[in-house]
Amino acid sequence: MNPKPFLMPATTFRRVPPARKLFILICMLLAVGGLATAADTNNECEAVIIEGMSISFTNSHGSMTVTAGKGFERRYTWAGDTRTVIMYPRKKRWYGSFGVYNPGAYIDGELEQWKEHDGIKRYVVEEGQRHFTNATEAVEWIRQGSGKPDNLDYIYNDTGLVVGMDKQPRSLEERKKTDFPGTLEVNVWQIYINGKKPQKLEGSKNASITVYYPPTYNLETVTPPSKPIDNYSK
Repeated sequence: MNPKPFLMPATTFRRVPPARKLFILICMLLAVGGLATAADTNNECEAVIIEGMSISFTNSHGSMTVTAGKGFERRYTWAGDTRTVIMYPRKKRWYGSFGVYNPGAYIDGELEQWKEHDGIKRYVVEEGQRHFTNATEAVEWIRQGSGKPDNLDYIYNDTGLVVGMDKQPRSLEERKKTDFPGTLEVNVWQIYINGKKPQKLEGSKNASITVYYPPTYNLETVTPPSKPIDNYSK
């Protein structure tokens, strides 16, 4: 579901000539949406949360709060601290999603966007709307077609908010001693049935998700795509 991470050992990167090194970094930025689009709030994309909205949830990997700042800023709070990401709006659908994402470009010792916390130095985050024509296929998508439901341990409420989180490696001890950067993955999806939020979904866990909607929230209904792009059996 997510783009393949870009990783390069620091020893290799340091041997690259300065001009080539700059070229590599520019290409990485362009690959995830470009410098100009990182804060372009005029992009028409299918985001889930708006400024001031927050989602708190707990799954088998821990507790997480996702808060929307201005534009495409997202703040992730877990294990007593917060880290910030600027999301990139998608230019076209990616496995059905036309939302926002950041694949966390990372080069050990050279491009580390987060200060280490809880053994985590890297992130892979995604957010978007998912459109269906019936609730049965929406639940089927969550359980089987949403990418990595077992790894992310997806949970969802009756109104179709789907959240998942994973940490790799799983244990803090392993994250601190591995050569690969400890990575946090968080996905936030909002299901719509014919452009409207569902009222009841089988298997929902309402008590595990708390949402604050600011007074400006206006995404109870949306205009669905011309065809049911996420219907799992289609």
